[in-house]
Amino acid sequence: MHVTAPKPFRARRTHCKSRLGCANCKRRRIKCDETRPICSNCVHHKIDCTFATKVVTESSSLSEIAAGQRRARRTRPDQKSIYKWKHTFVSPNKSNESRSSTESTVTEYEALTVSPTAISLADLQLFHHFITATCKAMTAEGSQDLWQVDLVQWGFEFPSILHMVLALAALHAAYEKPESRDQYVQQANDHFTFGIRSVTAILSQLNEENCQKIYISASLICLIYFGRGPCAGEYLVFSTSGPSEWLVLMRGVKLIMANYRDKVFTGKLEPKPGSDEPDFAMTPEMCTELSEHMMYTEAVQRLVEHEEMDESSRTMYIAAIKDLLEIIREVHGKVSTGKTGLHLMHLLIGWIYRQPEEFISIIEQREPYSLIIVASWGVLLRYMESSWLMKGWSKHVVSGVSAIIRPDLQPWIEFPFRKVQQAG
Repeated sequence: MHVTAPKPFRARRTHCKSRLGCANCKRRRIKCDETRPICSNCVHHKIDCTFATKVVTESSSLSEIAAGQRRARRTRPDQKSIYKWKHTFVSPNKSNESRSSTESTVTEYEALTVSPTAISLADLQLFHHFITATCKAMTAEGSQDLWQVDLVQWGFEFPSILHMVLALAALHAAYEKPESRDQYVQQANDHFTFGIRSVTAILSQLNEENCQKIYISASLICLIYFGRGPCAGEYLVFSTSGPSEWLVLMRGVKLIMANYRDKVFTGKLEPKPGSDEPDFAMTPEMCTELSEHMMYTEAVQRLVEHEEMDESSRTMYIAAIKDLLEIIREVHGKVSTGKTGLHLMHLLIGWIYRQPEEFISIIEQREPYSLIIVASWGVLLRYMESSWLMKGWSKHVVSGVSAIIRPDLQPWIEFPFRKVQQAG
């Protein structure tokens, strides 16, 4: 009878315990050399090492972290963040406990944003789009370095700016590549949400050292609002439900400027000496446009003078109209020299910026005469629509006024409504 020789006894391998080893080695009960991002055992067995998985998880961008929140989110950015922004400005003095919480939040956002592992390929693509395309679409004469160099550098130092830069780039990409619009808009919303939360977290610590960067963040937020495009019920200076979102942001900018104007406009933001522009003769068409707009707005002034019984309101309306008449002249002069789009931003947004809070509040309350004045201002927005940021805003604002003005005042909206419809 043949007897099979017994197999030689093989002693069980022993190893030192590896408390920091990968999960695969621990499960197989073998020693892990803890090499990262893939340990030697996983390389030998050609299996996915959990070290590598962990790196991928840690390197997820903030937009990917936010993906878990997308299911219930609308296509608009986080509205709670905007109102948190407003309330922070209303009550800037917080308790020590609240300040400590704020500082912790800021540290958390800074760690997430500036870490080299906290950026994805999608974010890098947005960053590339910004420095190669978006910044060129945003620059006027002499400001290219500000957008392409300085703004980017500030973004590396201040998390909110970096988020806003990427959000603006995503919206610009959505405009240029409409077939991928939904994807880009979602990326923009994610970065907008994180960015506005980040800057809100440090508003209570606004000081001379950070006021310039917070101002830049606030200005980018306002631009992003334009870039998102018109939204039903929101008409820049008034809303059909609650406070105007854009005015909340504008008030934030005004508060920064009221306290730190001299500090904000220093260094890279220091105003450059203005150059005298040569006088250009207006074309007959532009002369007609100016004449019609002036006649209409002066007629609105006479309406207010005769019909508004409250003296303080009448005085406020007339002051706003006279300021607007100057803006109408200046805008038509700029357009005659070929300056449209963002070249007109300081004039048109400046008119809103200069108005007293009492007048802005009356607009938000949708008082009829204030809305007619807004419609006259809205006509000028059509000259900004050569910029991708401002597409559709002129018609949207004037149509919003027309939709809610009472029937007996509808004839006063015919001129602005016709003009914005012609703009197409």
